[in-house]
Amino acid sequence: MRMEKRGALSILMIFVLMLYPLSAFAAPPIRHSSDKGVDSGVDGWNLFGPTQLLSVANFKYAQQVQCPNNDVAASQGDTTNAGGCTSGAYVFLFQIPAGTNNLAVSFKNLVGFTFNADPNHPDQATVGAMVCDPSNTKLLCTTLGPYQIPNITFTHTSTSVTFHIPSIPAYPAGTGTQGQGLTLFVQTQQSPAIPVAFPKII
Repeated sequence: MRMEKRGALSILMIFVLMLYPLSAFAAPPIRHSSDKGVDSGVDGWNLFGPTQLLSVANFKYAQQVQCPNNDVAASQGDTTNAGGCTSGAYVFLFQIPAGTNNLAVSFKNLVGFTFNADPNHPDQATVGAMVCDPSNTKLLCTTLGPYQIPNITFTHTSTSVTFHIPSIPAYPAGTGTQGQGLTLFVQTQQSPAIPVAFPKII
């Protein structure tokens, strides 16, 4: 009788796990700071920033904008798209310091946004986290130290995405202008490339 109960319980647990959202178990896509650029090519990928801390609602953040195709228009003599990325591809980086739990960070008014949170192909993902490595000390990123990236989940529409963050560990400070905190990214493909449509963060 006990064996039958255990078997029934095991089947029930498997059924519950099948119904439970996969996002509850999945890690977010994670890029490394040198994936799309290194220090020696900073003029080709760094479009804007990093900024000092800005404030919204119940948290603060620093911001930076990257051209993931290494095509800052000014670095290529592209006067048509001056002030933007020639290809129209933009990575918006937002770094949030430690100290806030159960945080929902929303990015609104996204232009050219297609949601992709595949952790197995972070180079193709359009949302996720940015982790530091020594080849790029000029991009906002997260220095892990003894910590890991939290289990971030997402909700989204065609023009917005919300990062649901259970907690932000006390990450150590990075090198250069890598900053300190949890670094999130949102990537868009805008056409035309300028004027640049910046997301609204709330």
